[in-house]
Order: sequence, then C-alpha cells, then structure tokens
Amino acid sequence: MKMYRMTVIVAIVLCSLTGCGLLNAVSNSTGNTPAAPEAPAAPADPATQPVTNEAPVAAKDEPTTNANMSLNDVIDATVRIGMLDTAWQEVGHGSGSIIDSRGLILTNFHVIGDNESGQYYNADGISYIYVTLDPRDPPKLQFIAQVVDADAGRDLAVLRIIATTNGEPPADCLSLPTVTLNNDVEVEIGQKVTSVGYSGVGGNTVSIASGQVVGFEQITMSSSSTRSFEAIKYDASDSRGSSGGPIINEANEQVAVVFAGWSDQGDSLGYARPITLAEDLISSAKLVRIPGCNGADAAKLVGPQAAQTTDNGNTNNSTAGNTGGGQQKAEVFEVSGYVYDRNTNEAIANASIVMLKPGYRWDEVDYDRYAEYIWTSAQTDANGLYVLKVTEEMVSTRTGVGFYADGYKAYLSDEELMIEFYDKDKNQWVDLSFEPQP
Repeated sequence: MKMYRMTVIVAIVLCSLTGCGLLNAVSNSTGNTPAAPEAPAAPADPATQPVTNEAPVAAKDEPTTNANMSLNDVIDATVRIGMLDTAWQEVGHGSGSIIDSRGLILTNFHVIGDNESGQYYNADGISYIYVTLDPRDPPKLQFIAQVVDADAGRDLAVLRIIATTNGEPPADCLSLPTVTLNNDVEVEIGQKVTSVGYSGVGGNTVSIASGQVVGFEQITMSSSSTRSFEAIKYDASDSRGSSGGPIINEANEQVAVVFAGWSDQGDSLGYARPITLAEDLISSAKLVRIPGCNGADAAKLVGPQAAQTTDNGNTNNSTAGNTGGGQQKAEVFEVSGYVYDRNTNEAIANASIVMLKPGYRWDEVDYDRYAEYIWTSAQTDANGLYVLKVTEEMVSTRTGVGFYADGYKAYLSDEELMIEFYDKDKNQWVDLSFEPQP
C-alpha cells in the first residue's frame, strides 16, 4: 500500500466519498471549537512579524472612484463570497465585485439565495466576504455582508458590508478598491472580454478567463418571473465559483456579471448579465446607510437558525441551489478514524484535528479568535475516535492543517493537501499516529 507519512500521525479511515460538490463546507463542523494549540513565540525582530490583513479605512462618507483601471485593479476589487446556510455555516462560494469603496458588492442572486423560491439562504441575507490582497495568495476573510437589493429573475444582487469578522461594524468608513462600471456603451458581438473570479477549477486563488462576445440570448433565472432578460454569450470558459464575478472590457471597465456556464463535448460558453440590468439595484443600494459611514447603526440580525428536519428525516439547513454556472449545496462526507500513541498504540482522547480556512497560516492565527480561522475540525472521544466532516473541495485544497493533543508533539502545517493522504488502491486513508513529547 502506498503510504504518505508525516512527523505527527493520525489513523484515518474513509467512511464514504460520494457525489461531493465543489463548494466550501461548514466552518467548525463539529459544533465545538477545539482548544487552540500553543501559540508560536513572537519573533524578536519586528520586521519578521506577519503582515496584518486589515483592509484600509478612511474617515470619509463619500465613495471613491477609480479612473484608468488596470487588470490588477480589477483583481483587487474582486471578492470571494462565502455562502451561509440557515445555521450560518459556509456551504459554498461565489464571486463579486466591489462597486463602492464604502463596501457595496455586486454579485448574483443565486450566490445569496434560491432563484426559484426567491428566498435568501439564511434569514438575514448575510454572506462572508473574502478580500483579494495578493493574486498569488488565497483571499482573506475580512467582512460580513448583507443583501441590500436583489432580483431573482435577473440573477443579480447588491450587498453591503455590515461588520468585520468579529461581528462589529467597521469603526470608520471603509475605503476599499473598486471596479469602474461602464453602462454607457452596449457590448457588441466580437468584443474582447475577460472574466475575473474564484473559479471552482482554478484552485483557491483568483483566476481570469479571456474570450470574445459571440452572441446574445433572452433568459430568466426564475420560473416565477414574467420577464426574460438579456444574457451576453462569450467563449471564455467559466466554472462554478466564478458566478457573480465581473466581466471587463479592454479598458478594464466592468460591463457585465458572470452568472452561468454551458458546455457540450468540449465546447463551452459563458453567460453574463449586462451591467445595465443592475443599474436600478445599484442606485437603490447607494441610498441605504452603511454601518461605519454616515451615522448608520449596526445591522439587527436574526442570527443562526437550527437546522430543520424534513418529512423524510433528512436534515436541511440550506436552500442553496445551482442555476447555470452557479453554486450548489455542498455535499458533505465524513472521514473517521482513531488517534493513537505511536509507541504504545493506546488510544488518545481529546486530540484535535483542525483545517484552517483557505488563505491563513498558523503564524497569522489570532488565538483569541481561534474559531474564526477554522474551516472544519474534530476531536477524539474516549476511545480515540473522531469524525471529521469535509467536502471534496476541502480535501482538494492546499491549506493549513493541525494535529495536536496534550502531552504529544503538535504538527502545524501551512500547506497540506488532505487528498495526498488517501490511498486510492486501498480506498482508505493512510495510517498516521501521534508521537509523545520527550
């Protein structure tokens, strides 16, 4: 059997691996936050301290605008949007563009709600906002946003940032990078365009896809809508995760919003809504006060709701659906196994297995807010058994992984790919174990 081994090891057996989606799973799936490992010692030289990832702020109430945009400017203004179910667990992701420096974001309706029912995925219409700080790195979770205005038929929505990750409104008016919108000139066939977003097949960093406009179509994304709306067809290949991201012209101005994709026998087309269809939503959104700006109060939220049990006994805590190239409810499967002492083979109770959210390193973790950094985690019971809930994306994304238990050497890695510890020939995860501290 092919074996992959690390210094710190855990015995893992795969229970099931079926139909996994390409989307993010819940944060801290066990429902309990494990005790944090001992924080690494601070470096003596301040110059070696990790760079903080706080978004820039400016004490002003008016939005800023950008002229002479570059592609890098557009990338800076492109965000990854974490989809939250009724229990505020992250079950998928889409993309979006910052259209107002104070924190307004344009995206698809299906990134924040179900097109058919017209309902948001959670009672508050909130999502996590991951900011692009460097295109070479995964985005950083920095904000919570709430729907301001949306239209299921057009598959468009505008969000406003209402809080930082600690749940508090920004202390000052934000000054975020923005895209430049061009709604003055219609997109034409043959025009070169580029999409920007967090494609599901592009890893966990931002990606672009370039092509040209090849046609137009009238499409509605909701059967309850009495109207169809223009869709721009282009020959760049976009996939799940790109939904809601900007389509830009050769001047790097946003002219459309990605919302769907189609493929057949190797041929593929992307679909986008022209930016003109979002004009009224954007105008109404700019009239809404934004926390941290113009005296706006903190948003009043219903908060996480318990998962509901359906008539067939299944648990449903998300209404997330997929339309076209959009998002699906994540398929969650379980990895279970035993943790044992390498020397005695005895079970280890209360051992922690933790995966950090994409983009974070262990030396960046603020242990006073440890739970905010956890993508999923599990702890062993008295018999050394743990059950870790994951998705296909989680085991296929290179991210921080930690194994630790009292009295044993901790293993904290910034770049592990969990699928590398899976033996396809045996259809199981390789055996791993904990090494006692000397």
